[in-house]
Amino acid sequence: MKRRSFATLGTLFLLAAASAFGQQRVRYDIPFEFHFMDTVMPAGQYEVNAATNNVAHLLSLECYASRAHGISTTYGIGGGGNPRSEGRLVFNKYGETYFLSEVWTPGDLQGGGLSKSKTESETARATPSVARVTVPARKGQVAIARR
Repeated sequence: MKRRSFATLGTLFLLAAASAFGQQRVRYDIPFEFHFMDTVMPAGQYEVNAATNNVAHLLSLECYASRAHGISTTYGIGGGGNPRSEGRLVFNKYGETYFLSEVWTPGDLQGGGLSKSKTESETARATPSVARVTVPARKGQVAIARR
């Protein structure tokens, strides 16, 4: 119980710190159930918040219809070239099981990568073939907030 309280306080601290830096909120229509870390998230319309500074990358997902939500840290991927004009989510698909793998936000040079969860690692061992599935941000529904 003490660990869970400490983890919750730590997450709240990271959210507060990240809100002082760049933050982007983008909406996505995800047509399939997927895994976000070790949590199964239902299909639906999600608001994805990617808060970044030079040290931390914090990602939160929220589905208003089902009240499903999750928070994780990400690591920087890609880079170089021109900033992305559109946001997108990238999923690893093993059989009929999807795992969120990458988040790309509009206006950023780098994307956010998610570490493989224990569940994804186990699924990858059992199902060696993987497909990459991309879900673009909703057109006309992108809300960008930068500080």
